[in-house]
Amino acid sequence: MYVLGLDVGGTSSRALLLDASGRRAGYGRAPGGNPAAHGNAVAVANIGLALELALRGTDPGLVAGAVVGLAGGGALDHLVFDPMWAATGMRVPPRLTGDLGIAFAAGTAEPRGTALIAGTGAIAARIEDGEPVMIADGLGWLLGDQGSGFWLGREAAGAAAHALSRGDAGGGLTRLVVAALLEDEIPGTGAGVGEMGGGGAGTVEETRALAIRLVVRAQSRPPLELARLAPLVSRAAAEGDPAALEIVSTAARLLCETVAEVRQTGETTPIVLAGSVLTSEGPVASAVRERLGPSAVLAGDGAGAAAWLAGREAFGWDPATAARLHARVVSGD
Repeated sequence: MYVLGLDVGGTSSRALLLDASGRRAGYGRAPGGNPAAHGNAVAVANIGLALELALRGTDPGLVAGAVVGLAGGGALDHLVFDPMWAATGMRVPPRLTGDLGIAFAAGTAEPRGTALIAGTGAIAARIEDGEPVMIADGLGWLLGDQGSGFWLGREAAGAAAHALSRGDAGGGLTRLVVAALLEDEIPGTGAGVGEMGGGGAGTVEETRALAIRLVVRAQSRPPLELARLAPLVSRAAAEGDPAALEIVSTAARLLCETVAEVRQTGETTPIVLAGSVLTSEGPVASAVRERLGPSAVLAGDGAGAAAWLAGREAFGWDPATAARLHARVVSGD
């Protein structure tokens, strides 16, 4: 018998098949399956692809339980999702849950604490008995998601546009953003961008025109694409760019303020950090961990956490067994 865990977000959909001993029996990865971000047709198709890959070579009728952690689950259309699930051949219905409980379980086997996710979006929750009981932020790119990958990318684009509009094209972050957004428009590819932006080259009129082109290009694309600029902030900050360092400091402050909204003063329960902004090595992650102190722990594999939760329910693992298997399953071993 097996259990299945899925961790479905805006960037990727990952499915993990476990047997009763906690051994990994199948794995699938596909593009993002968040219906709020991608629409139901695309999201469900991507989830289905991850399932197909994880179940390859396994009788789906042997799956005894399934937990699906789904960001943006409130937008899920069951008229689209349910037929896809039935088509896999699995006889068990999935237990759908939000991504917060999955993220928390990816970092600890403890039943209570705090989860902070910062990927494309950002959200925090107080967790009791494995489920969120209080939530802060997660309000989307337009009204919230403070300190998220999108927020970092938007701040990077804004800093570059403002610098160019006042005739300053020499900053490292500005050059990186221009190269990322306008390289195909500037003769000489990336080298041309560097020459135009370096050493004070270019008149105020030229840099102002470049700022307008940058704004037009940024606003002509889906807003969430700005998240791909987030790594440029880390790169520029590592080089000592003042604008990038300010963005990093502000992002860390905002994320920790979001945690403070759901966490009691002096609490020592785990704070699980999840999402690409916080689990990848970089200045934002380092600053957040430094601010939060020893209670902060990094999340492991979200699909593994979902599968661990499914296994605990379907196989009835005792607490000692569940705790022993947790570290192995979420670490990816």
